[in-house]
Amino acid sequence: MKRIVIVGAGQGGTSILKSCLGIESIKIEGICDANYDAPGMVIARENNVKTFSDVVQAISLPGINVIIEATGNAKVEEIINENKRDEIAVIDSHGADVMMTVVESREAMIETLHNESEKLANISIELADTMENVTNRIEEVNNSAKLMASRGNNLIDSANDATEHLNETGEVLDFINTIAKQTKLLGLNAAIEAARSGEHGKGFAVVAEEVRKLAENSTLSVERISQILNNIEESVKVITTGVNEAASIVENQAELTQTVSTNVQELEAMSEELSSLAQHLASLS
Repeated sequence: MKRIVIVGAGQGGTSILKSCLGIESIKIEGICDANYDAPGMVIARENNVKTFSDVVQAISLPGINVIIEATGNAKVEEIINENKRDEIAVIDSHGADVMMTVVESREAMIETLHNESEKLANISIELADTMENVTNRIEEVNNSAKLMASRGNNLIDSANDATEHLNETGEVLDFINTIAKQTKLLGLNAAIEAARSGEHGKGFAVVAEEVRKLAENSTLSVERISQILNNIEESVKVITTGVNEAASIVENQAELTQTVSTNVQELEAMSEELSSLAQHLASLS
């Protein structure tokens, strides 16, 4: 571990101090400046680093192996060289200037990094909010699709029931048509018998004619009703086909919604990763 004393607590010495604080392999044993309120002296006291106003006293600390001369003052440098122990390395003002340049560049980079991390954090928050809104809308669409599919199934069931009823009605009409034919035949036979009976069968002939007309009218009515029922059946088939197509569309919509929901979940995971990255970048600064 490098144990360092910094001589000079102005801008340069302060930058070096701030840069070295928190580095495990470096320990700042002390900092020296004639100005008690110099920026580096204040920061040193806040971080429990020893402060000195006397250069000789500062560089005499036991265990130090590096002295950074950050004043650029030739007299101070002379004092350091005359009083330091031989095993101690000295980084003069020129080396300190290089260090300060590097430190200032690093601080600028850290500041930029911090600003970008804040932007990244804000973007991740906005993305998370957007994804939440999209997820809610997808859920609403999905619920609507399920409801529509359910109602479509109910319509299909109703249409099937109607078709069955139409078939039953058709059977009834066939039965009525059969009776009408038989009635017509009876009326015809009655007319023949009335003709054979002469004058005595005239009244009976009138009744037979009315029975025959009634049978013919019944037949015509059955045919018309049958045609109407056929038209209704065709309409029910069209409705059933349309409902089936709508159900297929809804099912596809539900599948697409599920796919989009999965993609949104992936985006949410990315948002969390971005937020974590932003926090990590911010901690580096």
